[in-house]
Amino acid sequence: MKEKHRSILASFFYVGVIPLIITTLLIGTALNFMGIPVWKTLQEWGNTVPVINTIIPGNEPASALANGSEDSDYWKQQYLNADEKLKDKDKKIKELNTQISSNKEGLEELKKSNQEMQLQLEAKQTEESKQQMEQVAAIYENISPSKAALMVENMPLEEAVFTLLQLEVDLQSSIIGSMKDAKKAAQITTLLREAVMLGETNPSILKEQLVELVKKQENPTTALSETIAGMNPVQSASIIQSMLETNSQVAMDLLKNLTTTSRSQILTEIAKTDAETAAQITANLK
Repeated sequence: MKEKHRSILASFFYVGVIPLIITTLLIGTALNFMGIPVWKTLQEWGNTVPVINTIIPGNEPASALANGSEDSDYWKQQYLNADEKLKDKDKKIKELNTQISSNKEGLEELKKSNQEMQLQLEAKQTEESKQQMEQVAAIYENISPSKAALMVENMPLEEAVFTLLQLEVDLQSSIIGSMKDAKKAAQITTLLREAVMLGETNPSILKEQLVELVKKQENPTTALSETIAGMNPVQSASIIQSMLETNSQVAMDLLKNLTTTSRSQILTEIAKTDAETAAQITANLK
């Protein structure tokens, strides 16, 4: 009896259920192919039926949605944190720029203060120099010209001229006239004239200029070389050629004191009229 019952169930399963399932799948596949969402509809239906909803996968559970929401909050928080850090860095950059500007202003103030102190120091030194010059002038005014002349003769040229510049013209003449060293008296007279033409009133600068004037006077070739260099090459060449006939050594010294460019231009002009002389000069300059 049992075997007969099993046979009936098996026949029913093979004849009824399996063909039904196959037919259903074929129909569902065909409908799905035609664009009808059969599987989605079955999912939604299955999710509403107890027990079956645990077998048939449905839409994402609420926990998954919650996780998505948490992810959104997480990335939002990350953005806010990054934005906050960026604002902090911008703030630090502004603070650094402000500090740099402040340092620049402080440096400018320091430079300005240093310049003011330098001017004050120079003014003080100038005032002290003027007071010393007045004292020197008072000393020379209260002694005889002969004694003053003896003192001036024992000074270096630049110091002697600087000292006499502090005195009245009449007193200068009396002292120079009382000097026994006629050569030095002539040198001082020349330097006094040139110093007056400079018109410098700052004692420190005047002393420097007097040193340069003395150097030029002690070595007249230097001053003459500067004069020659200031002329055009044709005039300079003519002067050098004339000097070669009267004093060749002075002419050679003048050429040696000139710059390479000036010397080359002069030799070029000499070569135009006397190539042999130009060649000799060039050979002697080596």
